[in-house]
This record gives sequence, C-alpha cells and structure tokens, in this order.
Amino acid sequence: MTRYPRFSIRCSVGALAAAMAVIVGTAGCSEVGHKLPPPEETYALTQGQIARTDYRLQIGDRLDIKFPYQGRFNQDLPVRPDGKITLEATGEIVVEGMTPHELEEVIKERSLRFLKNPEVVVVVTQLGDRRAYVGGEVTKPGFVSIGDGITPLQAVLAAGGFKDSARKDSVLYIARSTDGAYQASRVDLDAVVRNGVPETVRLAGNDVVYVPATRIANLGTFVKQYIRDILPVDSRAGMTAAPL
Repeated sequence: MTRYPRFSIRCSVGALAAAMAVIVGTAGCSEVGHKLPPPEETYALTQGQIARTDYRLQIGDRLDIKFPYQGRFNQDLPVRPDGKITLEATGEIVVEGMTPHELEEVIKERSLRFLKNPEVVVVVTQLGDRRAYVGGEVTKPGFVSIGDGITPLQAVLAAGGFKDSARKDSVLYIARSTDGAYQASRVDLDAVVRNGVPETVRLAGNDVVYVPATRIANLGTFVKQYIRDILPVDSRAGMTAAPL
C-alpha cells in the first residue's frame, strides 16, 4: 500500500478571520460607477458670484402704500403695464425697477408739497407675473414664466428643450447685480442631465438663460453684445439693457 506524505495545516481562527477580512475588503474596494461632482460645481462662476440686489418692483406687483400719520392718503394698487402708479399725494410715479425703500423716499419727497413730515411704508403684497428669457440653442427661444422661481434646466425645458447643437456644459446664466448691470456665469447643465447633479440656481424675474453652440470665452463682451443688440426688450417683463 502506497503511503503519501501527510501535510498538517494549522490555522488559528484569528488568522482565518483576518484572511477573510482582507479578501472581503479587497472586493469591497472596487468602485461601482463614479463620484458625482459637488453641487457647487454646477454653479461654476467665471467672474465672481453675482451679488443679488434688493427686490425691485415690476409690472403687475401689488403695492400697499401707507402714510402712518396721514391715513387718508393710504392706497392699495398695482404697478400698471407702463410701470407707473398714481397716488393722491404725489401724482404719477414711474416705480418699475425701484426697490420698495427707494419708492418710499420718492413718495416722501414728492408729498412734501401737501404733507408735513410725511412717513411712508411700501409693502409688496402680491407679485406680478415673473418671466425669464431663454435664448440660443433651444427649440423655442423666448420668455418663459418662472412663478416663484424655477431652475435653468426647467427654463430650458419650458422653451422646448435643447437643440442637438447645444453646448449643455457651458450654459450662461445672466442676471442683474447690485449695481444694476448684467453679469454672466456658467452653469453645467450637462452634469445635471447626465449625472443628476442638483441645481443650485433659482431664476428671478428678468434673468436670462443662454444656451450656446460653442463655449464662449469672453463673457463680458458677449453679455454686452447680447443684452444690448440681440436680446428683445419686453416692456411687460421689464427687461432692459443695463450698462455693463
């Protein structure tokens, strides 16, 4: 009878557990998919963050204007389609584009002809229709209603969606800053569509979303040309070409 050599394998429970841990750990290290970029990269600015100004009155806003010590002059009225209101104490005032505080100061000054040391409080009780402009490589360029605020991608979809020629990773978000000038930043909507990166931008009235066919290198020059020469002026939306 042939005898084969006997091999003795001794392995402690601890060593076996350690070996299994290495195997399992190695298998667990293989990454499935890929990490998404942080949300802030969706709103990658090239000219510094756009500083929002205080709220500015727009057509359709409803105003509650009170004179605390001369209550008979109180009025509740909307901003008319021509951007004006008419008050008993002041007559006609162009209010579109003013902040509520600026309007308070104008009313105080103009009512001095009739009132002594007037105090004025302006409260926006209802917002008018808010619209933003979507242009460039979209199916139906034009103004879209934004309600209480939609994202750039939602605005593009409201304008019929992207054309095949759209450069989705270099969409321009154009808004007015504190000095009243338009400033542009880039928004990577390709990352939003492909990877589900959350959008961090909510549009305000008169903002612009522009979808280019190619990456635009000089945003300042483009905004000057686009706002002043290309963007249609819509008086109902209060879109104006501010100095840059």
